[in-house]
Parts: sequence; structure tokens; C-alpha cells
Amino acid sequence: MPESLDLVMTPFLTLLIMSAVSLLAVGPLFHVVEVTMVETTKYLLELPFGLSGLFVGFVWDLIVITGVHHVFNLLEIQLLANEGSNVFNALITGAISAQGAACLAVGIKTKSKKMKALCFPSTVSAFLGIIEPAIFGVNLRYYRPFIFGLIGGAAGGFTAQILGLSASGMAITALPGALLYLDGQILSYFLVHAVSCVVAFSLTYSMGFSDKMLEKK
Repeated sequence: MPESLDLVMTPFLTLLIMSAVSLLAVGPLFHVVEVTMVETTKYLLELPFGLSGLFVGFVWDLIVITGVHHVFNLLEIQLLANEGSNVFNALITGAISAQGAACLAVGIKTKSKKMKALCFPSTVSAFLGIIEPAIFGVNLRYYRPFIFGLIGGAAGGFTAQILGLSASGMAITALPGALLYLDGQILSYFLVHAVSCVVAFSLTYSMGFSDKMLEKK
């Protein structure tokens, strides 16, 4: 591109080309992926003996780090419209608090003031339903806390399915998500989070993190 035209033409051509590629190639491809994910999840929700909760609770945080987790809003809308309740929310909510608990374990165990200052706000954010700070800021950086958070999420999802937990709405999880379970399920809801948090916290605190990891980083 000639320098005299660069300021105008480069952004214009970039947007023109990438908009066409997005509309004609990337968009349709990801639409197929999204539909496949939703249909697969609908099938998994029918698995018995807590297997649905075990699997969905484990993989949910893996889906979150890809950024495509909002696709499942379509599934939740379908569940609410067809079933009158949202079992999917119940299976994933423990995975949210589990990452927060793993992050909290790192914050309590470390002697680094800088790490503590990162962990504790990220933990609060996770318990309010936003887990990206805990995942990307702490847990995923040191691998083990993230893995133990996945295990905690699986335990919470398993418990939720065994208890028959099902939300009356969508879009919120963790502590704010309690508003969706005020129809006599609130104790079961907090039990699910207790299981998730205890598993994730105890595993992370006992063998998921040490300050030697900070030195390697």
C-alpha cells in the first residue's frame, strides 16, 4: 500500500475483506459448531446416575476459556420454554464457585503479597459469577488449581443432578444464582456449592500450589 493511501485504505480493506470472510466462511462454520455443541449437550443432559452433572460440571470451565459459553443461552431458553425449568444452570453453577475456591486456596497458601492481592478480588468475582479473573489471572497460569477446579465442578454437577436441582431462570450463577432456586431448592443449591468448593479448595490447598511455582514463573 502506498504510504499516502495507507491511513485510509488499509483499515477499509481490512474491514471489507474480514467482514466478507466472517459472513461467508467463519460465521457458517461456527454456526455448525454451535448447533452441534447444543445438540450434544441436550443428549448429555439425559444421561442417568449423575453422569450428566459429572461431565457437564467438569467441562464447563474448559468451554468458558474458549469464549463460546454464551452459545448455551440458546439451550437454556429452550429448556425453560419446553420444560418450564433449567437443569443446565444447576449443573454448571458449581463449576463457577469451584474455580473461585481454588483461587482462594492459592491466595491463602501463598506468602506473596502481590499474589494475594490478585487472588482475593478474583475469588470475590468468581463467587459473584464472573470466573475469568480467577481462571486467567491465577488458576490456569499454574495449571493444577484449574484442574482441581474442574474436579470440584464435576463434584458439584454430580450432586446437583442427584438432588434433581433445576433453576427457574437463566443467566446468573454462584451467589446471585440463588435467586433462581427460591422455590424450595435453596438448601440443595448451597449444598451443591459447598461440595464444589470443599473439593476444589482442599485439593488445591493440599497439592495444587506452592510458592515454588511463583519462582519458576
